Amino acid sequence: MNLSPHFSANLNVQLLAASLEAMGVEHIVFSPGSRNGALMMHFNALNSFKTYVLVDERSAAYTALGMAQKLKKPVVICCTSGSAAANYYPAVTEAFYQNIPLIVLTTDRPRKFIDQFNGQTIRQENLFEKHTYHNENLLEGDDDETLTGNFLSLKKSVTKCIEKSGPVHINFPLAEPLYEKVSDLKIHFEKLTLPRTEKPKIRFKDFEKIVTESQKIMFLVGMHDFDAEFNSLVEEISALPNVIFLTENTSNLHTKAIISQIDNALFTMPRERKKDFAPDLLITLGQNIISKKIKNFLRENPPKTHWHVDPYWHPDTFYVLSKKIQAKSVEFLQGFKNLKLEEKSNYRSIWLNLKEEKNNRQAAFLENTSFSDLKVFEKIIQNLPQNIQLHYSNSSVIRYAQLFEHEASIQVFCNRGTSGIDGSTSTAIGHAMLSKRQTTLVTGDLSFFYDSNALWNKYIPSNFRIILINNGGGDIFKIIPGPSETGVLNEFFFTPHQLNPLHLANLYHFKYLEANNLDELQQQLNSLWQGNKPKILAVNTYNQDNSGILKEFMKA
Repeated sequence: MNLSPHFSANLNVQLLAASLEAMGVEHIVFSPGSRNGALMMHFNALNSFKTYVLVDERSAAYTALGMAQKLKKPVVICCTSGSAAANYYPAVTEAFYQNIPLIVLTTDRPRKFIDQFNGQTIRQENLFEKHTYHNENLLEGDDDETLTGNFLSLKKSVTKCIEKSGPVHINFPLAEPLYEKVSDLKIHFEKLTLPRTEKPKIRFKDFEKIVTESQKIMFLVGMHDFDAEFNSLVEEISALPNVIFLTENTSNLHTKAIISQIDNALFTMPRERKKDFAPDLLITLGQNIISKKIKNFLRENPPKTHWHVDPYWHPDTFYVLSKKIQAKSVEFLQGFKNLKLEEKSNYRSIWLNLKEEKNNRQAAFLENTSFSDLKVFEKIIQNLPQNIQLHYSNSSVIRYAQLFEHEASIQVFCNRGTSGIDGSTSTAIGHAMLSKRQTTLVTGDLSFFYDSNALWNKYIPSNFRIILINNGGGDIFKIIPGPSETGVLNEFFFTPHQLNPLHLANLYHFKYLEANNLDELQQQLNSLWQGNKPKILAVNTYNQDNSGILKEFMKA
């Protein structure tokens, strides 16, 4: 604590801090401004909070998202009034669809100033309503009744943030004077125990008949945190002859008897074979699936039954959802393994034979592939250190990553809630700030430059690394169907640029490395994770036929 603590004289500010402390919140990311100045002064004077200051609200919110992703606990973001609050919205949507607990605290002008042409004043109340789990507008005034009402609003907000593991919004109107100080606190609480909602128990007897009659059971696992017990259960269940697990690297599952490169298996699959591979029973676990191919495959060849298992979301992604199962993946698999399953089936074997067949052909193709995005990803993934946290940006980067096996000790993350390119660097840095493990971000050039304010952050750890795949623009638009037929591919989609990441590296004190061919890439990868300074490795592939080589790989 400071020698002369500067506590806010505002009782609602004291109430806010005391309430958050009592409910176990510890981290708060501020973006500077006048209206939230009293909060910055007050929280900084308290031993119980770890405070951070990041100027760009959009980047600050994504950074806090990465912190909450690491902690699995709420992190607060706090800004001044006006457009500052609106800049939080992209990260709020990501937190909403990824179920990451954010407390969005926006300070505001008093209600009487709204829509009266006062500076930095917009309609902040319920600003994020469509993408939050709870919204409160604190009341103005410091009488006992108002303070009690505000305490109950704060308690509801934090409770819902934890219960839903997602964002909540607290709008906090503050009248001037803003900076009156006191040396003693009038409001403090003991630790509060928050109410927990009991989730319904799974009745596995209800599932037994369908499971017993299913010759072909497919588990499709989307985004999922690493869990050793989950991995062990998958390994056990995937040995059953009528069961196949399809996963992605964001599923964080590692066992041999699964299809972990979905697109590789589905490339060039003949139409007449698809019925053999389509499931009778589809069980989806976790969140967003990256592969469009599996989505199209299951929509064109729908299962008879589809169950989705998740504590929060139950989307009807394939338009045949039969049952919503509100449970964690581990809890479901623990019960599933005890059900009686069909023992005479070749479903598992036909998928694993397909996997081996495709792997052999694709490995032969890669052996003869020249320097390109595809070859660069193969080389990077082969050289990743063990036990790191690996973040991928969106667009083509995460799709290339799906084509290769990852070492089992590596934990993989990507912002697939809304799948935007706008906050990948900030999220990775936020994650790294609270982790003892080495964190590496693999990103594309547009995503990197778009989120360059992420580097304007004094808390970046010395072991943070960025691998930048610089193909000179949005190369994904040369891969996906449609843009190349418009006649304006380069100008409006690919958007070529001449930006040099070296200047950003120098500006933000990153060590800069560069590779323009495979030999240089291997040389730089050999030393990338050594040393005690953040590094950017730019791999320049902009003179290569990246999209053409990828399309040939798909045909292999």
